[in-house]
Order: sequence, then structure tokens, then C-alpha cells
Amino acid sequence: MVIEELKDLEFKSESDYKKYVGLLKSLAKDESQFNRERHINILRTKQHVYGLVMKDVRAIAKAISKGNWAGFLKLAKDDSYEEVLIQGIVIALVKDLDKQISLYERWVKKIDCWASCDSVCGSMKLLKKSKDKAKYFNYFASLAFSGREFVARFGIITLMTCYMEEEWIDGIYNICLNIEHEGYYVKMAVAWLVSEGFVKFRDKTLGLLGQKGLDPFTQNKAISKCRDSFRVSKEYKELLLRYKT
Repeated sequence: MVIEELKDLEFKSESDYKKYVGLLKSLAKDESQFNRERHINILRTKQHVYGLVMKDVRAIAKAISKGNWAGFLKLAKDDSYEEVLIQGIVIALVKDLDKQISLYERWVKKIDCWASCDSVCGSMKLLKKSKDKAKYFNYFASLAFSGREFVARFGIITLMTCYMEEEWIDGIYNICLNIEHEGYYVKMAVAWLVSEGFVKFRDKTLGLLGQKGLDPFTQNKAISKCRDSFRVSKEYKELLLRYKT
């Protein structure tokens, strides 16, 4: 398998990185298998897209994380969607949360689409399982208020994937009520978070929706997402209609 060749790359020189990019290109789908324009339209990215499947992206990131990941990140370039995405997943696999945070401070500014954001948030298992994650809550909360659309989304989705617990839910909902960003992908992130919150914290979420403190688009989209969920009963799907604005 081509990914096995990563084991021979020490990421100590530019030539190692060029070989890595060559591996990415060799794994890309050819034009007969991949509608590049359609894929770019779905991602809404301005970055070049090679067309790797997510299974290979994760395998590459995992292989790099077991080697000289620090050297890789130092050499890393942002010439394609996959290069930026793999950087983010490699960071998520670093076995030190303090280092992760310092690395994310630079990486989050590179995100230009929902897929990079959400895929990396879904890879942050060390943070999700950590007993010390209270230490990092304020950092991700601060990202949620960023003026950059995808930095804000990264903060919101991380709060949803890693902090959706009784201890944090009131603070998370307070953050949602105070986000003023007009970006579509920020509003959709808040709506997604609220719909996930409804499954775990029904009464608190009804209290949030009852305030009608979210902007109308986000409020109604959150309700729509709740109603689309197979985890919400028919009774509550009907009840939620009362909270639309």
C-alpha cells in the first residue's frame, strides 16, 4: 500500500515533504472516478483539492503521528485542502493537550471550509476523554467568538463534540446566545449544537429555545434539525413547532 511508504519519510528536509505530496497525488482519484468541480462545490473550499478519500486521509495522518510529526508540521505547506486537513488531524493525535492547543492557535487560521473544521473536531479524542479538559474550555469558547467564520465554527463544534456534558451545557448555551457572527457556517454550527443538546438535555434545550434569544435563522434551523432526528420522538417534534420564530 502506498501509505506504507510514509514510514520511510523522516520529515527532516524539503525533499521529504515533496515525496509526501507525491504520495498524496498518487492516492488521488482520477478524473473518471472523481467529479472535482462538484466536490469543490460541496466543500466550498478555495484550496486545491486532490480528491483523496477520507479513509486514506486518516491513515496518512495516523502514520505521520507515529513518526516525526513535529518535523512534518514544521515543513507543512498549505497548498491543498488535503494538506491542511491532514495537519489538523495530526495535531489532534498529538499526545499532549498543551501542545495541541499551541499548535491549533496557528492551524485554525488555515481552515477555509466546513469539512476541514468538522473532520478535525471529530478526531479530538484525547480532549474528549481528558479529565483535565476544564483547563481548555475558555480557549475553545474564545474561538467561538472569533470574527473568522471557520475559526468560530471550529470553537463551536469542539464545544459540541468534546464538552456536551452536564458540567458544561449551561455555559455552552450561554455562549450560543451571545454569538453574533452572521456567517452561514457559524449559524449552522450553533443550530447543530442545539439539536445535539436537545437529545441529551431536553429540558435545558427547551428553556433555551423558549427564550428565543437565538437569531431567527439559527432558532428555526435548530428546531428543523431536532425534528429531522430519529432520536427525537414524534411528540416532541410536534411540540418544537411552538418555538419557531
